[in-house]
Amino acid sequence: MMVKGRLNPLELHVISHSAQQFDDLSFRWKQAAPWVDYFHLRQKEKTPDEVLQLGRQILKKNVIPSSSFIINQHIEVALKLNCVGVHLPEAVTINQVQKSGLRWGRSVHSIESAKWAEQVGADYVMFGHIFSSASKPGQIPRGLSQLTQIVQAVKIPVIAVGGIHAENVADVAKTGCAGIAIISALLKDDPQVVVQDLKRRWTE
Repeated sequence: MMVKGRLNPLELHVISHSAQQFDDLSFRWKQAAPWVDYFHLRQKEKTPDEVLQLGRQILKKNVIPSSSFIINQHIEVALKLNCVGVHLPEAVTINQVQKSGLRWGRSVHSIESAKWAEQVGADYVMFGHIFSSASKPGQIPRGLSQLTQIVQAVKIPVIAVGGIHAENVADVAKTGCAGIAIISALLKDDPQVVVQDLKRRWTE
């Protein structure tokens, strides 16, 4: 059984929820910021220009630093905001991001996809959903066994996503993945308590 996750600090990613209003997002992100490595602005329903304007608001209000800010899908937006990186869905081509100088990751759903992402230069892959998740209603979770297989198949960091919370994060750590991404978990309670609890339980 892999235990790498228990030996290394948790790399914690927070992903925005499409239903969040700006005030709620900025409050929760700012509260959680000292314990979070990367914040992803994922707004599938918005145009690139709308994402750009929202990103500018986030940086202008000093919600988080650009050094922890990742834009999902829109490479040009990430460059204009001077963000640290961009995260790409599995279906998006990677030609532009390879030349951008950005840290970049890719969502993957199979060993083959993870290996390919590693071969073309991804800094990390995000795999899920691991457990039943409100953001993936009615879809069968991929589970810890598949997560372990992904971790063992590549050398770059694997970030687990989907239904992860304080009660199951220790099981995720046992797979050897580098970290986790959360969406709904940050919306329920005090953001500081949520992220500190995840960090603590990861290394227990």
